Parts: sequence; C-alpha cells; structure tokens
Amino acid sequence: MNTLARQLQHPTRTLLLLQRSRYCFNKRGVVQIPNTLFSSSTTNNGNVGNDKLVKTTIEEESAIAKLTLNYPPVNSLSLEMCQAISSALKTIESNYPKVHGLVINSSSPSVFCAGLHLNELHNPDPKHLPAFWYSVQQVFIDLYSSRLATIAAIEGHAPAAGCMLAMSCDYRIMKLPTNGKKSGKIGLNETLLGLAAPPWMGKLMVRTIGNRKTEQSLALGTLYSPNEAFLIGLVDEVVSSEQVVDRAREEAIKWASIHPQGRVASKLLTRKEHIDGLLANRKEDTEMFCSMVQDPILQKNLSVYLESLKK
Repeated sequence: MNTLARQLQHPTRTLLLLQRSRYCFNKRGVVQIPNTLFSSSTTNNGNVGNDKLVKTTIEEESAIAKLTLNYPPVNSLSLEMCQAISSALKTIESNYPKVHGLVINSSSPSVFCAGLHLNELHNPDPKHLPAFWYSVQQVFIDLYSSRLATIAAIEGHAPAAGCMLAMSCDYRIMKLPTNGKKSGKIGLNETLLGLAAPPWMGKLMVRTIGNRKTEQSLALGTLYSPNEAFLIGLVDEVVSSEQVVDRAREEAIKWASIHPQGRVASKLLTRKEHIDGLLANRKEDTEMFCSMVQDPILQKNLSVYLESLKK
C-alpha cells in the first residue's frame, strides 16, 4: 500500500491529502500556471488542443466530445483550473454545434477531482479570493446549464468540490474497486475541515439524493464508496475500472441522440430555478465564503496541517 493510500484511511485528512500539489510550497503560495489556459486549435486526430489543465477531444461523427481534467496530481480546483474548464466547455458549445454529448473524466486513474486547491484557501489574498470563488460558481453554472448532455466518468476520489463537479453533470458513472484496492470516495465532506458547504452546493446535493440523506451527509462529512453512492442515487451506475470511460461514451452517445431542443428545454425546466437562485445571491454567497475561509481558526488549522506535510 502506498503512502497516499495509507493516509486516505484517515477520513479527516482525505480532502486535504487529495488536494496536495507539487506546487504547494512555492514562494507566493500560488500555483504557477501558463497564461494559455485552453487552445482551440483543431488537430488531425480530433483533438481541440491540449494544455496542462484540460484536454478536449471531439468525435463529430458520434456527436460527442471528451473533456479530460489534467492537472496532476489530483485536479484540484484553482482559479486557473476553473477558468480552463469553463473555457473548454464554452469552446465546444460554440464551435461544434453538431456535438451534443460530453464525457468528463480524469487523466488520473485514482482521482476524478480533489476539490478546491489548498493554495486558494491558505492565507489567501483578499483581492484574489472573491475572483477565485466567482470562478468556482461559474464552472458550476456553465456545467449545470450546458446544452451538452454531460456524463461524468468517475475513476477515483471526488470529495467536496469534486463531488460538486460530478453532481453538476446529467449522469454519473463511478469505478468499482479492483484487485483488492480501496475504492474511490465521493461526497461533500467540508465539515471535516471546519467548513460548511455553500448553500447552492448543499441544495445541489438535495436535488440529487434528497433532503434527509443530504442532512446526514453534510453534517457528518460522509464520503461514500461507489456502491454506497449508487444506493443513495449520488451516482447512477457503477462499473469495473476498464469500463468507465467506454460506458460513459456509450451513455453520451445515447443522450446526444435525443432531439436537442426538447432535451435542453427539459434540462433547464428542472435546473433553471437553482441556477437563478445562485445568480440572484452571488454576491452574498461570495462574501459568506470569503468570511468563512479567512476565519483565524481555520487558517491556523490549515497552517498546522501544511507544516505537517513538510516533515
């Protein structure tokens, strides 16, 4: 068992451990990312450009695309990562009108998305923090309201905001553990850090698994195994590891075959109220998040934890 796998057995450390990056301890405490977030240049093999944060492939003959999260080691959501996802999504929607389905997966075999990047939370710049949270809100809005039928291929851990990304999709397929390996976990576990999930994220879970189960999940910071997530409706399907992306592709093709006008109208019929609620309270939501993150007790706990990682 490797070091990460051993440490993941301690549930209170899961979110923090998964958010580590090889850039965690640079001078400025901010991940250094190239200026170009997403390239829209088309290549012969159907790729719509590859960058260090996302990779996007188009299959026009099948009316689908694939967006691969590619920010090693764990696809943590920094401002730049959120912007890259939103930019890639908008590029597909605008430039490829014949594409109606989208598979979202990870380049990592063990992590879908580990949630918010710790560098965005630890000793944050008060001027930068609102912009970061705006980008998190925006990636949710863009994904949740997308005209594309979005299928999450979850091949590993998806805690906190990683769970939010998955719940924002139309359909979720999660990998089962194989060869005695521990399974990935999914859930909103912010309470384990002394945080509370923002209202719109909590309501997203209510819309996904129901009110009572959400109450329990948020209060306890529960991270669910694939089978547990399937039983409560947090994911729609569980398959073996070698089937996840292929099944997601099949599902995307099925959804893409539905007449887009009716499908998109139906999607917005059920989601518009939730999106409008966030848009109407976006400023208040940002202020609440920034206040919570800058709480001295939380910052002290983060500092202690980050120092422990250096030892």
